Amino acid sequence: MIGLIYFTLATIALLSACYVVLSRHTLYGALSLVVTMLCLAGIYLLMQAPFVALVQVLVYAGAVMVLFLYVIMLLNPRETEPIIENPTARRWARVLFSLFLFLTLLWLGLLYSSAEISVVWETVPVKAIAARLLTDFLLPFELTSVLLLVAIIGAVLIARRD
Repeated sequence: MIGLIYFTLATIALLSACYVVLSRHTLYGALSLVVTMLCLAGIYLLMQAPFVALVQVLVYAGAVMVLFLYVIMLLNPRETEPIIENPTARRWARVLFSLFLFLTLLWLGLLYSSAEISVVWETVPVKAIAARLLTDFLLPFELTSVLLLVAIIGAVLIARRD
């Protein structure tokens, strides 16, 4: 049962990640990235790592994606031209990509259906992680927030209309 849930979450994560890359609409791509991150959190829960799943939802699916969506809404991107101009060629590219993805997932399913997927993860105490984050790794986290702030300011300056 856990293997079925795992493969379902992995398939949804893989499909939504492909949609992030192949989508012509940036807003839909960003929302698809949220789906990918939520599926990863579900996979972390199946691996018995609830703290990592919680951090995945709070930090990545929550804070970082709000930042991405804010910048996307601020830039107001226009719809771009498709990479492949010919509609027939686009249709064939979709069919070939879908066939490749289906065969890959089928191969992975057959490969792992015989082996029992049971990974035992040691649970890490939350207090120890928090102590390390707030003592040893405080400077990298602060530098990352400054870097994100500079990126937002740069995006605003680039998107500013004269």
